[in-house]
Amino acid sequence: MSDAQNEKDIAIAQSQEETKLPEEATSPAAGEETPESLSAQEELTRLQAEVERLSAEVEKWRDQALRLAADFENYRRRVQRDLPQQITAAQGEILRALLPIIDSIERGLLSAQQAPDIDKLKEGLQLTLHQLHKTLEKLDIQVIRPAIGDLPDPEKHEVLSTQPAPAATEVNTILEVVEPGYLYKGLLLRPARIIVST
Repeated sequence: MSDAQNEKDIAIAQSQEETKLPEEATSPAAGEETPESLSAQEELTRLQAEVERLSAEVEKWRDQALRLAADFENYRRRVQRDLPQQITAAQGEILRALLPIIDSIERGLLSAQQAPDIDKLKEGLQLTLHQLHKTLEKLDIQVIRPAIGDLPDPEKHEVLSTQPAPAATEVNTILEVVEPGYLYKGLLLRPARIIVST
C-alpha cells in the first residue's frame, strides 16, 4: 500500500472517531447511571423508607389496640368480681339504717307489756314512724302520697278499685290512698295504691 493511501485511511478513521466522540460522551459508561435512572432509584429508596415508617406506625397502633383490649377485659372481669360485693355493701347500708327503728319498736313493745298505756303506745308508734321517715329521707327514698281529689298518675299510682263518686267529687279522681308509694333515686319501688271515683 502506498503512503498516500495509508494517510488517507488514517484521516478517515480519525474523522469517524471525532464524529463518534459527542455521541459516546452523552451515553453512560458501563456502571454509570443516567439522571432518569438516578431519580427513579432515589424515588424507590424514598418509597421503601415510607413503607417501613408506615409499617412501624401500624405496628405501634396495633400494639396499643391490643393493650387497650387487654385492659378493658381486665376491667370487665374486675367489675364482674366486685359487683356482688358492692351490692351487698349497699344493702348492708340500708339495713344498718333500719336497725335503730327495729330497736325502737322492740322497746315500745316491751314498755306496752310492762305498763299498758294506750296513749304512750300511740306516742311511741308515732315517734318510731317519724324516725323511719327520717331514715328513708337519708337513704334518698321519697314517699308518694297523692292528695285526695287529685287525678291518678299511671306512672306512680296503682288503682286497686273504683267507687261511685260522692256528690261533691269529680269523676276519675282519687278518693282514698290505701298505701303510699316509694321512689328511690327516681326508681319506682312501689306505686301508691289508690281508690278512684267513677
